[in-house]
Amino acid sequence: VAYLWVLPADQLMLTETPAADVSKVLFGARGGQFVSIGILISVFGGLNGYVFTAARSTFTLAQSDRIPFSNVLKKVNKNGVPSNATWFVFIVSSLYCLTGKYDLLTDLSTFMVWNFYILTFFGVIKLRKSHPDAERPYKVPFYPVIPIIAIAGGAAVVISTIITQFTYALAGIGIMLLGLPVYAYYEKKEKKEKLNS
Repeated sequence: VAYLWVLPADQLMLTETPAADVSKVLFGARGGQFVSIGILISVFGGLNGYVFTAARSTFTLAQSDRIPFSNVLKKVNKNGVPSNATWFVFIVSSLYCLTGKYDLLTDLSTFMVWNFYILTFFGVIKLRKSHPDAERPYKVPFYPVIPIIAIAGGAAVVISTIITQFTYALAGIGIMLLGLPVYAYYEKKEKKEKLNS
């Protein structure tokens, strides 16, 4: 809405850098450069967080022997950092980037992140019911209102994406579902090993 107050929709749809263009109108050329630098810092910060979060998730799955190459991915270096898992995430991310379809990648990742956010908020509600006496260093304020609002907002984003970008949504769901048979295989393998021992 703020962008539309500054630039009309027909101009905004033609630009790949709406924030910088709006800033140029409001604050001049220097303002546009300043906002572009801020966006780059934000992007690199977000990327840094995603790489380390994904590496930790990969490392945790590897520790439970739930993914291929677990014996390699669960190793840590002398500082206790899961460097193999970090390199793995870096390589897979780089391969995705080689497609050159950055809009596709951001659309897919945003769609999938919102799916997991919804599951997380359902998890908060489920844990409150199944383990009411568990120690909680942090409690969600105004529970259950906040998780319900978050689930509704996330569902709106997910449903909107399915309606407006069905192919991307389907591809994202497909990629996510590819993990289920892999996880099921390793789960079954672990149960067999427990029975044999």
